[in-house]
Amino acid sequence: MNNPLWARHDPWIPEAYPLNAHTLRVTLYIGKNAAKAVRVYYGDRYDKRIYRAALAKVGQNASEDIFQATLPLHTGRFQYLFEIITKELQSWTFGADGLGQDVDHDEPFQYAYIQPGEWSSDLSWINQAVCYQIFPDRFFRHRGARRPRHVTLSSWSSEPTPTSFFGGTLKGIEEKVDYLADLGVNVVYLTPIFLSPSNHRYDIVDYFRIDPLLGTMADLQSLVHKLHQHDMKLILDAVFNHTSREFFAFQDIVRNASRSPFWDWYFVEGSPVQEDPPNYETFGTHIATMPKLNVSHPEVQRYLLNVGRYWIEHADIDGWRLDVANEVDHDFWRRFRQEMKSLKPGALIIGEVWHDATPWLSGDQFDGTMNYPWRHTLLDYFVEQRRSVSELAQHLDRWQWKYPDNATRASWNLLGTHDTPRILTLLKEDLSRLKLLFLIQMTWRGIPMIYYGDEWGMTGEGDPLCRGGMTWDAPNPDLFEFVKRLILLRQQYRALSAGDLHIHHEWTAHDILEYERTTGSQTVRITINFGQKAWGLPSNRQTLFSTMDQARPYLAPWHGEIWILP
Repeated sequence: MNNPLWARHDPWIPEAYPLNAHTLRVTLYIGKNAAKAVRVYYGDRYDKRIYRAALAKVGQNASEDIFQATLPLHTGRFQYLFEIITKELQSWTFGADGLGQDVDHDEPFQYAYIQPGEWSSDLSWINQAVCYQIFPDRFFRHRGARRPRHVTLSSWSSEPTPTSFFGGTLKGIEEKVDYLADLGVNVVYLTPIFLSPSNHRYDIVDYFRIDPLLGTMADLQSLVHKLHQHDMKLILDAVFNHTSREFFAFQDIVRNASRSPFWDWYFVEGSPVQEDPPNYETFGTHIATMPKLNVSHPEVQRYLLNVGRYWIEHADIDGWRLDVANEVDHDFWRRFRQEMKSLKPGALIIGEVWHDATPWLSGDQFDGTMNYPWRHTLLDYFVEQRRSVSELAQHLDRWQWKYPDNATRASWNLLGTHDTPRILTLLKEDLSRLKLLFLIQMTWRGIPMIYYGDEWGMTGEGDPLCRGGMTWDAPNPDLFEFVKRLILLRQQYRALSAGDLHIHHEWTAHDILEYERTTGSQTVRITINFGQKAWGLPSNRQTLFSTMDQARPYLAPWHGEIWILP
């Protein structure tokens, strides 16, 4: 019999991973529209008992259907074999040796043993999380803030430059906690706050000292305390890939060259150190002010682990966002995770990775990633206009199932950051399209992350123009209320925050993006009409949210709705 199938599966992350000590999630990819049904036969590797489970079709990409099953077992030892029933009602097995036709004798896949560190610690709080990113120098200058003598502050409304300081402070952020609570966010992420010569502070001079332009340890502790009173969490930025050239270890090798005890903390070619051009590795391309750390070095690791512990122990922060995380030693990140989780099991660890982050999301390094691929997928449609609705849905599905479920739910779904042009600028200031992007962001799996001011519709090209002073005079109050209502809805309906997500690909040919979030008996549907004609919706539905002025029997072009059936 000829082999009509294309199927693929690897028995490790992200296609096989544990949900807990006795449960395995498996994902199988099959050529599009080839399978009528899929089953899996599984059991303990040392036990003759065999269990059977059906795989559900959870999504599709450009060429494949995606099937999943959750396999409970009394032990952590798994072997399993798939059975695929084709549309022609032919039965095929799929195991370690590929396709076959003998369920009793074909070689199964093996997941030898679920180790304790392979599944996530207690992060149940993330399902309700909505994150807000703040660039501290640009958020708010608190009342009574003193002008520093050695720095000239720019006007708050002036155009930002690479070297300008606006004077935002930690106390200023604390004064605006009620604003953040009113918006509905409950996680605040600050870009670096440690001593640095720059406004962005990604070139750190002292990891154990808050930059005095921003405040003091007491200010940070007060901010954390107020956030915690509002059931909000604080995430700080860990810049461990590189330091400032003013950092003590780098200055020592500048003075003492290869005789310095810190010589191996960096990657220097030749002696002495030369800075123009640099004869050492740096962040980016020859950025002499940011020499790259050798994080594989044991002494560097000890130093940075102390940094991570210090701010959890002394300021009670709730986690770390890891800068340039993909260029740092994997073994260090494993140690970092163990140290931070031992201090605070619910601490959140998010890695900055702009591409496929699978190697870091096996449960032993990061909880999640900054979900730039998700953002790229949406911008390809909304900004570049280079995808059809069908392709948009397929790429969203691809990234939805790319990572283990816990990592997908912990990742930050972002529309913009301090490193990107403002989203409204990319959209040529089309507020209606921005509202649709917010609608998707607030109803997707994962943690929505708002870049400060985007809820007001702030504009700005790339760095440094995307880092302007926070606009407090409400340029678009309607947009603020729109985002606020979406966040409230996400928190009111558990399906929108914790539910599984299924895209209805059958409607994409009509330029309709429709998906549903389901948990338990609750199902919430989201429909967006990207077409040129009105799209009918069920007459007995209950509209929870609409971008139209009022709910109608149809959905107008370039509008969206969140709805449920009685």
